[in-house]
Amino acid sequence: MASAALSTKAVGSKVQLKLNGAKKNFIVVHQGKPSGIYDASCDGTWLLLEDIYENRPWHSSSVNKLESSTIHNYLNSTFLAKFDANIQAQIKQVKLPYRQNGGSGGTDRNGANGLSCKIFLLSGYECGWTTSNNPYFPVDGAKLAYFEAGTGTSANNKRIAKLNGSAASWWLRSPDANGTNVVWVVFSNGVCCGVDATNTYGIRPALVLPSSLLVSDDGSVTTNTAPTTPGTINVPGTIQGGSTIEISWTASTDAEKNLEGYIVERSTNGGSSWSQVYQGAALKTTNTVAAGTQTVMYRVKAYDSEGLASAYKTSSQVTVINNNAPTAPASITVPNTVYGGQSIVVTWGAATDPDGDAMTYALERQVDGGDWAQIYTGGNLSFTDPITRGWVSVAYRVKAIDSRSASGPYATSPTRTVNNNLAPTVICSQTSGTDLGLKNTGFSVDYSVTDPDGDDVTVTEAIDGATQRTFTATPGQTYTFMVTGETFMKVLNGDHALTITASDGKMDTVHKLLFKKEITTAMITLVDAVPADARIAVCVLSVNGSLPADAVLKVEVTNNGLDDSPVWEDCTADVKAGANHVFTNETQLSGWAFNFKVTATRGPSGEGGYINSVQGGFQ
Repeated sequence: MASAALSTKAVGSKVQLKLNGAKKNFIVVHQGKPSGIYDASCDGTWLLLEDIYENRPWHSSSVNKLESSTIHNYLNSTFLAKFDANIQAQIKQVKLPYRQNGGSGGTDRNGANGLSCKIFLLSGYECGWTTSNNPYFPVDGAKLAYFEAGTGTSANNKRIAKLNGSAASWWLRSPDANGTNVVWVVFSNGVCCGVDATNTYGIRPALVLPSSLLVSDDGSVTTNTAPTTPGTINVPGTIQGGSTIEISWTASTDAEKNLEGYIVERSTNGGSSWSQVYQGAALKTTNTVAAGTQTVMYRVKAYDSEGLASAYKTSSQVTVINNNAPTAPASITVPNTVYGGQSIVVTWGAATDPDGDAMTYALERQVDGGDWAQIYTGGNLSFTDPITRGWVSVAYRVKAIDSRSASGPYATSPTRTVNNNLAPTVICSQTSGTDLGLKNTGFSVDYSVTDPDGDDVTVTEAIDGATQRTFTATPGQTYTFMVTGETFMKVLNGDHALTITASDGKMDTVHKLLFKKEITTAMITLVDAVPADARIAVCVLSVNGSLPADAVLKVEVTNNGLDDSPVWEDCTADVKAGANHVFTNETQLSGWAFNFKVTATRGPSGEGGYINSVQGGFQ
């Protein structure tokens, strides 16, 4: 059933209210305040009972003082209670113009000094009479729109009312200003006359209802009231042309609990015109602001199931920024392998801005498929991100933002699985990266390995990347990396690195130590002297190879090589000359035996050389 506001009902139309549960017709006799002498409380829809309700005396004694009359008390107590409770609550407490203290000697009161009541009788002035018609009418009102002025037939006919189907007389609230006991009555033919207040005549109660109440198609008045106005409406302070924004508002309330929804409207011309962009029960909506729009503002109102709406809540006007957003960054790169407890470097390619605006970048991270969280803003094209051990996966996305706050689309990385394995540990008295300094003889390094996860660990020892040995290590056991003998000899002079790599098959730990080999002298000798049956008297040697001109060559020989302290004789000159060397030593303690020592030392040039053989004989 459709409903309309009471304010839309034409004067003379009828509505229905229940008295003691039975519907009664009431005539709409006026809309709003009848004139300026009425208090603001009288602003509403004036209703007059169409028929005379019953006959009653105006007062219990011959006194025409309205404020203390029996009829005034009856109307605002017993009669008021005949209305349904919801209507009683809506009937306005008004302050009516009236004759204070009765007829003669009384005073006409109006405005804020009017008589306070909810149910009342009409006055002579309200029915169209004035002192021009009779000088003893008090000035206690103004003509209501339903009635006609004067005493003509048409005007009188408007005043006729029936009781039980027949025209009958009915009381006004106006006392006769010429006496203290007479009150004006509308006779059955619509004319007026003054009678004693104790007489019994009909009553046609009148009342004022809020104009916002609803009237259904059958004339029934409902006490529905409009929802409250939403308290706030929220619109972004910065709006880009072509972007979609969110508008939100706070909830309204409705006394009848029949709030149905909200209507949101938009204006792009400063409020000169509005267009609806949303209707529904939500407390927010989105709206696309077209590129090129100069300004925009929004307003929202609440409405109920009876069609009543609140006032609008209007946002401030926002100037639209018609700026082109940057492009997406050209790329985003995340390492294929991501380890928990370590950091990774995320890089991205530059975006471009169609307007040439300066740009910054916003990098976001997603952990384990959850929400995106911003972790960096700035002008760089890379970011170092620490990875928390225990994460299952990470992904990244980055967008460009120009100097006018316009955001471009994201460039999004693949999701990477986080490897939460802990790398093995190499325990060594020399920390990784230590420079061991100059080495001119062999040396060794002690170390041990452990793995926090208890995984098997494979160790690889290497010099300058060349593997020396590989083995499965026992956690905590001490191992020695030997750089001695042939291993040391094979290392050329210069800077070198030895590495101990511990691997659990998932992660490697490299322990690196630096050293510099600097050997300037080489010596060649026989490990065991060659024994002879008799004294060795002479020998001949040749040294073959390539030695720089500034290198120093020294050749020594002995014929008692088995002694604890052999006698070494210098035969360098003989070797260079290709001549035999004649031994001068004639003693031995452990038997005669031959040996030689060939020593080569670099010269000032530092140029290297080599010896590839030493040949000769003795007798």
